[in-house]
Amino acid sequence: MVAADAEKEFAQILQADNIAITQITSWIHNNLERIQENETERDALALRIRDRLSPIRQQYTKFLKRHPNHAQARVAYGSFLTHIDHRQGAIDQWKMALKTDPKNAAALNNLAIHLGTIALQSRQTTGIQEAFRALDKAIQLNPKEPLYRHNYATLLCSFRKPAARHYKIKPQQITQKAIGEYDAAIKLSPKRFEYAADRAEAFLDLAPFPHAEAILAWQLALEIAETPDERDWAHLQTAIAHYKGKKWKQVEGSLKLMTGEHHQSLASQLRRATEAKLVVPKP
Repeated sequence: MVAADAEKEFAQILQADNIAITQITSWIHNNLERIQENETERDALALRIRDRLSPIRQQYTKFLKRHPNHAQARVAYGSFLTHIDHRQGAIDQWKMALKTDPKNAAALNNLAIHLGTIALQSRQTTGIQEAFRALDKAIQLNPKEPLYRHNYATLLCSFRKPAARHYKIKPQQITQKAIGEYDAAIKLSPKRFEYAADRAEAFLDLAPFPHAEAILAWQLALEIAETPDERDWAHLQTAIAHYKGKKWKQVEGSLKLMTGEHHQSLASQLRRATEAKLVVPKP
C-alpha cells in the first residue's frame, strides 16, 4: 500500500510538472517579441516562471526526502532542474538515480545529452567521454529506443574529433558511424522529420562531399515533413547541399520552393553567395 501511495503521489507530481512546463512554454511563445526587445518584460517573465515552478520543486524535494531511492523521481527531478538552468543539480540527480538503478537507460541518456549541451555552450569537452560512455550503455540496455540512437548520432556529429579520439577511429568514420545510428533511429521511428533531417545534414561533414546521397537524404526528409516550416527547412538544406556540391544552377530552384519567412535570411545569404559563383569573370 505504501509503494502504491508513493507511485500515485509521484504521478501527481509529474502531472503538475508537465502542466507547468506546458504553461511556461505558452508564456514564452506568446510574449517572444516583447521579451526579446524589452529587458523589463524579460525580467518580469523570469520572475513569473520562477514563482510558477517553485511549488513543483518543493513537491519533488519533499517526495525524494521520503523516498530517496526512487530512481524515476530523481530522473524526472533532474529534467525539471534543467528548466531552471540548474545544471549541476540535474547531473547530481541523474547520478544518484544511477547509483540506485545502474541500468536506468533514461538517466544515462539524460546525463549524456546534458553533458553534451554543457560542452557546446562552454566550448569545453571535459565531460564528453563520460557522455559517450553513458549513451553507449543506454543503447546497450535499450537498443530499440529511437531517441537514444538519435541523440547518440547527434553527439557524435557535434564532437567529431573528441569522438575520434575516444573510439580510436578517424573523424570521417565517426560521421559514417553517426549516419548508421540515424539510420537505426529512422528504422525504429520512420515518421520523425527531425531524425531524417539530422541524418541528411550529417553528409555535409563527409569528404569528398557525397552530393547525390545528400540530395536523396533531403528528398526522403521532405517526404515526411508535416509542417510548412519543416518543408522550407528541407528546401533550404537541399539548396545548401547543391551549393556545397558546386551545383550552382540548382541552388535557386530549391530556394524558390520555400514559402515562409522564417528562413528567408539564410536563403538570401545563400542566394547572394551563389550569384557570386555564377558571375563570369571578365577577360
